[in-house]
Parts: sequence; C-alpha cells; structure tokens
Amino acid sequence: MRIGMLVFLGILVGALATSQVPRSYKADVEPILVKECSECHGGERPKKGLDLSADKGYANLVGKKSQEVPELLLVAPGDPENSYLWHKLQHTAKEGKGMPRGIFSSRKLAEQDLQVIREWIEQGAKP
Repeated sequence: MRIGMLVFLGILVGALATSQVPRSYKADVEPILVKECSECHGGERPKKGLDLSADKGYANLVGKKSQEVPELLLVAPGDPENSYLWHKLQHTAKEGKGMPRGIFSSRKLAEQDLQVIREWIEQGAKP
C-alpha cells in the first residue's frame, strides 16, 4: 500500500511539474504581438496585409493560409511545426525573412515570449 501511494505521488508531482499554463490569444499572445509586431503589421496599411493590432490579430492568423507558403496556415491550432507564424518567429521559414524585422536585420523574440506562443498553438490556439 505504501509503495503504491509513493508511486502515485511521484506520478502526480511529475505531471504537475510538466503541465503547461493554459494560454489564450487575448491574455497571453496578443500583448506580445501588439508590442513586437503591430508597428509594421498594423494601422491602415499593414505589411503583407496582415493586421496584428489589438482585437484584429486572432481573426487574421488562426486557420488562415500563409501568402508566402500557401500550403501552411499562419496558425494551425495544435501544430506549431505546420504554423507559418511559428517558423517566421523561429527564423526557420522557407520563404521570407525571420520576424520581427529591424531596420538592418531580423531579431528573435525573447525565449519566454516564444514559449508562450508555442504553448498557445500547441493548446489549440484558443481566443
């Protein structure tokens, strides 16, 4: 009985340690994209027609085809490896340059921000 309880507790602790925080676009992802991307992908003439400004990004990303690689969705819920946004942010896209872009070069987002976006996609890209 005692060994069984220890095994159960070990499994429970392991599961809790690896569980992800539930992510949503509005609470977790939108603030990152607005801060890091909407300067170019916002306003009256967003680059590539992709508006990521507040209250617009979700509808323009999830389930929408990429212009540069049409066989990929910008965000494929549950599948970061088949999400063009993920490849752009990782600088692994087959077409175009990594994002976000600076004046002279591209830079990657902070690892913490990348992790939040990946978890959001993995969890089904909820609004």
